Amino acid sequence: MKNVNLIEAGTVLSENPSEDGTWRVRLINEGQGSSGYYAAELLESYHHAFDNVISFLNHPVSGPETRNFTEIAGRVVGETWLDTAEDGTLGVYANWRPDPDYKAKLETYKDSLGLSIYISGAGEDRDGVFHVTEFDTEDPFRSVDVVIAAGRGGRFEMAESMRKIYESRRDSDEKPSVTSAQENNRKDPIVEEKLDKLIEMIGLLVAKDEAKAAEAAQVEADEAAKVEAVEAYDAAVKAIDEADLLPSQVAALRAEAKKGADVAPLIEAAKQVKADALASIQESADEAPAGRIVESASKTFKIGAWK
Repeated sequence: MKNVNLIEAGTVLSENPSEDGTWRVRLINEGQGSSGYYAAELLESYHHAFDNVISFLNHPVSGPETRNFTEIAGRVVGETWLDTAEDGTLGVYANWRPDPDYKAKLETYKDSLGLSIYISGAGEDRDGVFHVTEFDTEDPFRSVDVVIAAGRGGRFEMAESMRKIYESRRDSDEKPSVTSAQENNRKDPIVEEKLDKLIEMIGLLVAKDEAKAAEAAQVEADEAAKVEAVEAYDAAVKAIDEADLLPSQVAALRAEAKKGADVAPLIEAAKQVKADALASIQESADEAPAGRIVESASKTFKIGAWK
Protein backbone atom coordinates (compact mmCIF):
# COMPACT_ATOMS: atom_id res chain seq x y z
CA MET A 1 0.00 0.00 0.00
CA LYS A 2 1.38 3.41 -0.96
CA ASN A 3 0.21 6.85 0.21
CA VAL A 4 0.12 9.77 -2.24
CA ASN A 5 -1.34 13.24 -2.71
CA LEU A 6 -4.00 12.97 -5.42
CA ILE A 7 -4.76 15.76 -7.89
CA GLU A 8 -7.47 15.23 -10.51
CA ALA A 9 -9.57 17.34 -12.83
CA GLY A 10 -13.22 18.17 -12.31
CA THR A 11 -15.86 19.61 -14.63
CA VAL A 12 -18.34 22.46 -14.25
CA LEU A 13 -21.55 21.29 -15.88
CA SER A 14 -23.80 24.32 -15.40
CA GLU A 15 -23.98 26.89 -18.16
CA ASN A 16 -25.08 29.48 -15.60
CA PRO A 17 -25.30 29.47 -11.80
CA SER A 18 -28.55 28.42 -10.14
CA GLU A 19 -30.82 30.81 -8.24
CA ASP A 20 -28.86 30.28 -5.03
CA GLY A 21 -25.60 31.16 -6.80
CA THR A 22 -24.14 27.64 -6.94
CA TRP A 23 -22.71 25.76 -9.92
CA ARG A 24 -23.30 22.06 -10.54
CA VAL A 25 -19.89 20.44 -10.88
CA ARG A 26 -18.41 16.98 -11.32
CA LEU A 27 -15.38 16.59 -9.09
CA ILE A 28 -14.11 13.29 -10.48
CA ASN A 29 -15.38 10.26 -12.38
CA GLU A 30 -14.25 6.64 -12.57
CA GLY A 31 -11.41 5.73 -14.88
CA GLN A 32 -7.77 6.58 -15.42
CA GLY A 33 -6.63 9.97 -14.19
CA SER A 34 -3.28 11.68 -14.05
CA SER A 35 -2.61 10.49 -10.50
CA GLY A 36 -3.98 6.98 -10.77
CA TYR A 37 -6.94 4.78 -11.65
CA TYR A 38 -10.24 5.39 -9.84
CA ALA A 39 -12.76 2.54 -9.68
CA ALA A 40 -16.49 3.08 -9.22
CA GLU A 41 -16.33 1.24 -5.88
CA LEU A 42 -13.78 3.77 -4.61
CA LEU A 43 -16.04 6.72 -5.44
CA GLU A 44 -19.06 5.01 -3.89
CA SER A 45 -17.17 4.50 -0.62
CA TYR A 46 -15.29 7.80 -0.34
CA HIS A 47 -17.17 10.54 -2.24
CA HIS A 48 -18.26 12.09 1.09
CA ALA A 49 -14.62 13.13 1.63
CA PHE A 50 -15.42 16.22 -0.45
CA ASP A 51 -18.54 17.31 1.44
CA ASN A 52 -18.36 21.05 2.26
CA VAL A 53 -14.66 21.34 1.39
CA ILE A 54 -13.29 24.79 0.54
CA SER A 55 -11.53 25.88 -2.65
CA PHE A 56 -8.29 27.83 -2.94
CA LEU A 57 -6.69 29.80 -5.75
CA ASN A 58 -4.63 26.99 -7.30
CA HIS A 59 -2.98 24.03 -5.60
CA PRO A 60 -0.25 24.69 -2.99
CA VAL A 61 3.24 24.97 -4.44
CA SER A 62 5.36 24.60 -1.30
CA GLY A 63 3.06 22.52 0.88
CA PRO A 64 -0.61 22.91 1.93
CA GLU A 65 0.31 24.36 5.32
CA THR A 66 1.45 27.56 3.55
CA ARG A 67 -2.10 28.43 2.50
CA ASN A 68 -4.09 31.20 4.19
CA PHE A 69 -7.70 32.37 4.20
CA THR A 70 -7.08 35.17 1.67
CA GLU A 71 -6.63 32.47 -0.99
CA ILE A 72 -10.10 30.96 -0.50
CA ALA A 73 -12.07 31.21 -3.76
CA GLY A 74 -15.21 29.24 -2.92
CA ARG A 75 -16.49 25.96 -1.47
CA VAL A 76 -18.56 22.85 -2.05
CA VAL A 77 -22.00 23.51 -0.58
CA GLY A 78 -23.42 20.62 1.39
CA GLU A 79 -23.00 16.95 0.57
CA THR A 80 -21.72 15.46 -2.67
CA TRP A 81 -23.64 12.79 -4.58
CA LEU A 82 -23.08 10.09 -7.20
CA ASP A 83 -24.47 10.18 -10.72
CA THR A 84 -23.78 8.64 -14.10
CA ALA A 85 -22.17 10.73 -16.85
CA GLU A 86 -23.14 10.68 -20.53
CA ASP A 87 -20.36 8.19 -21.23
CA GLY A 88 -21.76 5.80 -18.62
CA THR A 89 -19.05 6.36 -16.01
CA LEU A 90 -19.88 6.96 -12.34
CA GLY A 91 -18.94 10.41 -11.06
CA VAL A 92 -18.89 12.46 -7.87
CA TYR A 93 -21.05 15.59 -8.21
CA ALA A 94 -21.53 18.66 -6.04
CA ASN A 95 -22.94 22.18 -5.86
CA TRP A 96 -20.10 24.70 -5.77
CA ARG A 97 -20.38 28.36 -4.75
CA PRO A 98 -17.70 31.00 -5.54
CA ASP A 99 -16.52 33.44 -2.89
CA PRO A 100 -18.17 36.88 -3.31
CA ASP A 101 -14.76 38.52 -3.78
CA TYR A 102 -14.06 36.36 -6.83
CA LYS A 103 -17.58 35.61 -8.11
CA ALA A 104 -17.63 38.10 -11.01
CA LYS A 105 -14.13 37.20 -12.21
CA LEU A 106 -14.80 33.47 -12.05
CA GLU A 107 -17.99 33.82 -14.06
CA THR A 108 -16.25 36.05 -16.61
CA TYR A 109 -13.35 33.67 -17.19
CA LYS A 110 -15.10 30.36 -16.59
CA ASP A 111 -14.18 29.11 -20.04
CA SER A 112 -10.50 29.20 -19.07
CA LEU A 113 -10.79 28.09 -15.44
CA GLY A 114 -11.47 24.84 -13.74
CA LEU A 115 -11.68 22.86 -10.49
CA SER A 116 -9.23 20.22 -9.35
CA ILE A 117 -9.37 17.94 -6.30
CA TYR A 118 -6.47 17.90 -3.83
CA ILE A 119 -6.50 15.12 -1.23
CA SER A 120 -4.28 12.48 0.34
CA GLY A 121 -5.02 8.89 -0.54
CA ALA A 122 -3.59 5.39 -0.77
CA GLY A 123 -3.30 2.75 -3.42
CA GLU A 124 -1.14 0.08 -5.00
CA ASP A 125 0.64 -0.64 -8.27
CA ARG A 126 -0.91 -3.33 -10.47
CA ASP A 127 0.78 -4.19 -13.74
CA GLY A 128 2.32 -0.74 -13.99
CA VAL A 129 -0.91 1.11 -13.13
CA PHE A 130 -1.44 2.83 -9.79
CA HIS A 131 -4.91 1.94 -8.46
CA VAL A 132 -6.27 4.33 -5.85
CA THR A 133 -7.98 2.32 -3.12
CA GLU A 134 -8.96 5.00 -0.60
CA PHE A 135 -9.21 8.74 0.06
CA ASP A 136 -8.07 10.20 3.37
CA THR A 137 -11.39 11.58 4.64
CA GLU A 138 -9.61 13.16 7.62
CA ASP A 139 -7.01 15.02 5.54
CA PRO A 140 -7.22 18.58 6.95
CA PHE A 141 -5.82 20.03 3.73
CA ARG A 142 -8.22 18.37 1.26
CA SER A 143 -9.76 20.88 -1.13
CA VAL A 144 -11.29 21.48 -4.55
CA ASP A 145 -9.14 24.24 -6.06
CA VAL A 146 -9.59 26.77 -8.85
CA VAL A 147 -6.90 26.19 -11.47
CA ILE A 148 -5.84 27.16 -14.98
CA ALA A 149 -5.00 24.28 -17.32
CA ALA A 150 -6.37 22.38 -20.29
CA GLY A 151 -9.12 20.04 -19.20
CA ARG A 152 -10.31 16.72 -20.55
CA GLY A 153 -13.87 16.28 -21.82
CA GLY A 154 -16.77 18.65 -21.33
CA ARG A 155 -17.43 22.36 -21.28
CA PHE A 156 -15.73 24.57 -18.66
CA GLU A 157 -13.73 21.61 -17.49
CA MET A 158 -11.35 22.00 -14.61
CA ALA A 159 -8.04 20.19 -14.73
CA GLU A 160 -4.89 19.98 -12.67
CA SER A 161 -2.42 22.84 -12.73
CA MET A 162 0.09 21.42 -10.30
CA ARG A 163 2.26 19.06 -12.35
CA LYS A 164 3.95 17.16 -9.56
CA ILE A 165 2.34 14.27 -7.66
CA TYR A 166 3.78 13.56 -4.25
CA GLU A 167 4.68 9.90 -3.77
CA SER A 168 4.45 10.16 0.00
CA ARG A 169 2.22 11.86 2.58
CA ARG A 170 2.66 15.44 3.70
CA ASP A 171 5.17 14.58 6.43
CA SER A 172 7.45 12.56 4.13
CA ASP A 173 10.93 13.75 3.18
CA GLU A 174 10.81 12.18 -0.29
CA LYS A 175 10.82 14.45 -3.31
CA PRO A 176 7.80 14.51 -5.67
CA SER A 177 7.85 12.57 -8.89
CA VAL A 178 6.12 13.20 -12.20
CA THR A 179 3.84 10.61 -13.78
CA SER A 180 4.06 9.61 -17.41
CA ALA A 181 0.58 10.95 -18.03
CA GLN A 182 1.70 14.36 -16.85
CA GLU A 183 4.76 14.23 -19.06
CA ASN A 184 2.45 13.72 -22.05
CA ASN A 185 0.66 16.94 -21.11
CA ARG A 186 3.94 18.85 -21.46
CA LYS A 187 5.01 17.80 -24.94
CA ASP A 188 4.49 21.20 -26.53
CA PRO A 189 7.27 23.51 -25.23
CA ILE A 190 5.40 26.65 -26.33
CA VAL A 191 2.28 25.66 -24.41
CA GLU A 192 4.43 24.68 -21.44
CA GLU A 193 6.23 28.03 -21.41
CA LYS A 194 2.98 30.00 -21.62
CA LEU A 195 1.43 27.91 -18.86
CA ASP A 196 4.43 28.41 -16.57
CA LYS A 197 4.36 32.18 -17.16
CA LEU A 198 0.64 32.30 -16.48
CA ILE A 199 1.03 30.36 -13.23
CA GLU A 200 3.87 32.67 -12.21
CA MET A 201 1.74 35.73 -12.94
CA ILE A 202 -1.13 34.35 -10.87
CA GLY A 203 1.27 33.72 -8.00
CA LEU A 204 2.46 37.33 -8.12
CA LEU A 205 -1.11 38.64 -8.18
CA VAL A 206 -2.08 36.46 -5.25
CA ALA A 207 0.96 37.63 -3.27
CA LYS A 208 0.06 41.25 -4.04
CA ASP A 209 -3.52 40.73 -2.90
CA GLU A 210 -2.28 39.08 0.30
CA ALA A 211 0.00 42.04 1.05
CA LYS A 212 -2.84 44.52 0.48
CA ALA A 213 -5.18 42.51 2.66
CA ALA A 214 -2.61 42.31 5.46
CA GLU A 215 -1.94 46.06 5.28
CA ALA A 216 -5.64 46.90 5.33
CA ALA A 217 -6.19 44.57 8.28
CA GLN A 218 -3.36 46.24 10.21
CA VAL A 219 -4.74 49.73 9.55
CA GLU A 220 -8.18 48.62 10.68
CA ALA A 221 -6.73 47.05 13.81
CA ASP A 222 -4.77 50.23 14.63
CA GLU A 223 -7.86 52.42 14.26
CA ALA A 224 -9.90 50.08 16.40
CA ALA A 225 -7.19 50.15 19.08
CA LYS A 226 -7.22 53.97 19.10
CA VAL A 227 -11.00 54.10 19.49
CA GLU A 228 -10.87 51.49 22.24
CA ALA A 229 -8.13 53.43 24.09
CA VAL A 230 -10.11 56.69 23.97
CA GLU A 231 -13.29 55.00 25.15
CA ALA A 232 -11.41 53.29 27.97
CA TYR A 233 -9.84 56.58 29.11
CA ASP A 234 -13.20 58.40 29.07
CA ALA A 235 -14.76 55.63 31.14
CA ALA A 236 -11.85 55.73 33.60
CA VAL A 237 -12.12 59.54 34.05
CA LYS A 238 -15.85 59.24 34.67
CA ALA A 239 -15.28 56.56 37.29
CA ILE A 240 -12.58 58.65 38.98
CA ASP A 241 -14.80 61.76 39.12
CA GLU A 242 -17.73 59.80 40.52
CA ALA A 243 -15.53 58.38 43.31
CA ASP A 244 -15.39 61.80 45.10
CA LEU A 245 -11.70 61.57 45.92
CA LEU A 246 -9.14 64.13 47.04
CA PRO A 247 -7.67 66.37 44.30
CA SER A 248 -4.23 64.78 44.66
CA GLN A 249 -5.78 61.33 44.29
CA VAL A 250 -7.76 62.38 41.20
CA ALA A 251 -4.63 63.74 39.51
CA ALA A 252 -2.65 60.56 40.25
CA LEU A 253 -5.41 58.28 38.99
CA ARG A 254 -5.88 60.25 35.76
CA ALA A 255 -2.16 59.93 35.09
CA GLU A 256 -2.46 56.15 35.43
CA ALA A 257 -5.52 56.11 33.12
CA LYS A 258 -3.51 57.89 30.42
CA LYS A 259 -0.98 55.07 30.59
CA GLY A 260 -3.77 52.59 29.90
CA ALA A 261 -3.77 51.12 33.41
CA ASP A 262 -6.88 49.52 34.90
CA VAL A 263 -7.88 52.17 37.44
CA ALA A 264 -10.82 50.28 38.95
CA PRO A 265 -8.76 48.63 41.72
CA LEU A 266 -6.79 51.87 42.18
CA ILE A 267 -10.02 53.82 42.74
CA GLU A 268 -11.13 51.36 45.41
CA ALA A 269 -7.75 51.65 47.11
CA ALA A 270 -7.95 55.48 46.99
CA LYS A 271 -11.43 55.40 48.53
CA GLN A 272 -10.10 53.32 51.40
CA VAL A 273 -7.14 55.66 51.94
CA LYS A 274 -9.49 58.67 52.07
CA ALA A 275 -11.86 56.90 54.43
CA ASP A 276 -9.02 55.86 56.75
CA ALA A 277 -7.65 59.42 56.78
CA LEU A 278 -11.01 60.93 57.67
CA ALA A 279 -11.57 58.35 60.38
CA SER A 280 -8.14 59.10 61.87
CA ILE A 281 -8.88 62.83 61.97
CA GLN A 282 -12.22 62.25 63.63
CA GLU A 283 -10.65 59.94 66.16
CA SER A 284 -8.02 62.54 67.06
CA ALA A 285 -10.70 65.18 67.55
CA ASP A 286 -12.74 62.92 69.80
CA GLU A 287 -9.73 62.12 72.02
CA ALA A 288 -8.60 65.81 72.58
CA PRO A 289 -8.56 66.58 76.46
CA ALA A 290 -11.04 69.08 77.90
CA GLY A 291 -9.51 72.33 79.30
CA ARG A 292 -9.79 76.08 79.76
CA ILE A 293 -10.07 78.14 76.65
CA VAL A 294 -7.95 81.30 76.78
CA GLU A 295 -8.21 83.97 74.14
CA SER A 296 -6.33 87.26 73.95
CA ALA A 297 -8.23 90.49 74.22
CA SER A 298 -8.57 92.61 71.17
CA LYS A 299 -8.30 95.85 73.16
CA THR A 300 -4.91 97.52 73.60
CA PHE A 301 -3.85 98.19 77.18
CA LYS A 302 -1.26 100.65 78.42
CA ILE A 303 0.67 100.27 81.69
CA GLY A 304 1.64 103.56 83.30
CA ALA A 305 4.69 104.22 85.48
CA TRP A 306 4.55 103.14 89.12
CA LYS A 307 4.04 105.93 91.54
